[in-house]
Amino acid sequence: MKKIYLFPVLILFVIFLPGCLQLETKIYVNKDGSGILEETVMFKDEVIEMMKQFIMAIDSTQSKDVNIFKEDDLISKAESYGEGVSYFSSEKLKSSGYEGAKVKYNFTDISKLNLNLFSDEAVPGISDSDTPKNPEETLKFIFSRNNSESELKIYIPSMMESEQELPEEVNDSTFNEEYEKAKEMFADMKMSFRIIPAEKIKSTNADFVKDNEVTLLEMNMNGLLLKPELFKELSGNKINSLDEFRELIKNVEGFKIESKNEVQINF
Repeated sequence: MKKIYLFPVLILFVIFLPGCLQLETKIYVNKDGSGILEETVMFKDEVIEMMKQFIMAIDSTQSKDVNIFKEDDLISKAESYGEGVSYFSSEKLKSSGYEGAKVKYNFTDISKLNLNLFSDEAVPGISDSDTPKNPEETLKFIFSRNNSESELKIYIPSMMESEQELPEEVNDSTFNEEYEKAKEMFADMKMSFRIIPAEKIKSTNADFVKDNEVTLLEMNMNGLLLKPELFKELSGNKINSLDEFRELIKNVEGFKIESKNEVQINF
């Protein structure tokens, strides 16, 4: 059986992006299955500055006012999100030491969306839209409408991945030092993925529902940083499935991962 290094993969993702990242994905779905995909990406100011310096270093034509979220890149990215997806708008955001953007895409049929639950696609300069996604790792949306009620089924993959080079096993003698560095790096990191129907939810089997929003994923790393032993376990161990990851983090404040692999929402 293939094994997944789910948590170390997340660690690599953040290490590759030096500093703090906040990523929020929302899918607004209409009663006919169309809707809007909204991605909000925020970096600490110093990280934005580092990214700008890097861009200017490799491209001397760029100025210090270089835009990290180029509209041309956002437009071309739409195709990777699925058939019938088109760029709609973007706006720059700046608040409390963070800078980023909110980007919106229109989609005509949620059943044709091509998205990952744990994804770096919204982060500029990281993802490669030319690389096809693995169908075994993408969310599957099934939409139908009967009479006056719409039904959306979401199939969450088991997150199995092939073996790859990952961090070495945690060394007990150096863990405290590494943990202090990790606290600096992971502090305030947040990720979330939510579904928001346009009509009132009539019924759902989802675990986390609030104000007509269904949360499939929410991670606030500050909660995990309060549990050094669990952080150590997740950093060094190979995780066999998403179910195992769910079990390990179930009591961590700020962490929510839908427990069912098939979620149904009627609205």
